[in-house]
Amino acid sequence: MLSVVVIGKNEAENLPRLMSSIDALAGFCGFPVETVFVESTSTDSSLEIAKTRFDRVIALVQSDGLYASGGRYVGTMAARFPWVLYLDGDMEVCPQFFPIVANIPNVEDECVGYGGLYEDHFNSGSKAIHVFFGDVLKSQWATGFGGAVLLRRNEVLRLGNWDPSIYSKEEMELYARLSNGKRVVKYVGVQMVNHYSEYFTRFELLTRLLYPGAGQGKVFYGFGHSIRSFVIKGKLGALMQLDFEPYIFFGALMIALIGAVLLPIEWGLLWVASLVLCLSVLMRPGPFVRYLTLPIPLVLGLTKYIPYFRPEIKNWS
Repeated sequence: MLSVVVIGKNEAENLPRLMSSIDALAGFCGFPVETVFVESTSTDSSLEIAKTRFDRVIALVQSDGLYASGGRYVGTMAARFPWVLYLDGDMEVCPQFFPIVANIPNVEDECVGYGGLYEDHFNSGSKAIHVFFGDVLKSQWATGFGGAVLLRRNEVLRLGNWDPSIYSKEEMELYARLSNGKRVVKYVGVQMVNHYSEYFTRFELLTRLLYPGAGQGKVFYGFGHSIRSFVIKGKLGALMQLDFEPYIFFGALMIALIGAVLLPIEWGLLWVASLVLCLSVLMRPGPFVRYLTLPIPLVLGLTKYIPYFRPEIKNWS
């Protein structure tokens, strides 16, 4: 009934905790649960640990094009059951989400999947609630999802599976294809996973948005990858229907710039500054800064997208 697909690289420290939570989930559900681990060229003991805890372990060949989406692509192909719970190796399934998973035999056809709250546990000792699912106060249907999500396998495969050519933002890209502009993944207001990750200061987060050498590496190009893939697949309109806020933001900026060109210099600068100030007041600081910096990864990422990349399997056990 359920396949749990976990992707990971150098997660030896986190895998025992994750597997304990998956074992607890399987015991709660009362129906068959299989586990699949897709390993991406780890240099620690992740592979050896996974072989003792997972039903199947797939090791991928190192490649410049390999990233998280490639692991999910392979994991979906390997999964055997109708529902797939996608997780990262540094996560832990929370008991609050167990009843949602246990109810999948009774889910209506219009629902393609489920997602819930993340609680980030940083190595600094701090915690934070992370919501990937958009305007959940107005609708139970999510505008997007993160790396932890419960989806119908046949729907993922029907739309061509995860795109392994995308370095990041692959969740957004898949959802646009799954939904065709409509919200088909339900948000449930309970904690889904604990996510154990590195803490970054606000300055570090800002620099990571400006250039790949600040720490994101290939992930930096993900937005440009996604947009180009949307254009190639004819799904850009579906994306804009799901997550229209950044496009309204850029539309407002374009109007401001056009107005600035038509006005005298001093009035044009005042007009642009006033609009940017209004947007900064109306929006949360995080999205405002992120949208301002998006043109950089967009332009740089467009040229790095390789549409036909497919990960190569090194071994399967």
